[in-house]
Amino acid sequence: MTSASLENKTVHELQELARRAPLQPAKRRPAPLSRAARLHLIDLLSRWSAPGLALVAGLSVYLAIVAGRTYSGRAFAWGLMMLGALWVARRLRTQFRSGANFADRPLRWRAAYTASLTVLGVTLACAPILLAPAIAAPPLTMQIIALTLTIGFAAALFHAAHLFSAWALAIPAAAFAVLSGLRAGDPAIAAGAASAALIGFAGLHIANRYLEKGASRRYPRTTLLRREIERSTEQGNDQLADGSQALQA
Repeated sequence: MTSASLENKTVHELQELARRAPLQPAKRRPAPLSRAARLHLIDLLSRWSAPGLALVAGLSVYLAIVAGRTYSGRAFAWGLMMLGALWVARRLRTQFRSGANFADRPLRWRAAYTASLTVLGVTLACAPILLAPAIAAPPLTMQIIALTLTIGFAAALFHAAHLFSAWALAIPAAAFAVLSGLRAGDPAIAAGAASAALIGFAGLHIANRYLEKGASRRYPRTTLLRREIERSTEQGNDQLADGSQALQA
């Protein structure tokens, strides 16, 4: 309804229109995290990433041993690639925790660390393709796919404080697991990997939301608090002014 059509209506007609109009509450966008909350999540990421990288290293050694029994050359080459990617990610984390580098630029460290996790995630996810050829025995292929998917999502859970860091490990693991199942010519493996990946992504999202809400409650935005304080101060001043006027009268 245009403003011109409302000008000729009486007050009672406008009230009736307002009563009949459907109530549509304004959509409120979620408030962004404060800087203190983001720094808290970065601190969690830098602390919890240590066991995540250790998990990747330990299970990668086991995975290389399993595949190396049959394809030793492939396992050796993949192991060297994993060693380099793990070294870069671990060095970035160690330098940040010790204050040797990126100590005054935590957001830039998070970006660099996420980039290193992307390389690590892709290298880990390539295991079903690099460790076993297409003619490999189905039990070996299934074992490598299951281990790769488990390592990727388990390590991503330790990086749930930053969703993009978790995705850097989880997305390649899920994508290559499904592709490896299709490459093996078994749709059941691909469907099982896709189902497990969906469950893993849901768990990562829930963990990330839980950590972000906790950080938001612990470190709320000061602008919202300032507005509430200013509003309560103005109300108190108005009440004092009304009281003083009443006493003067």
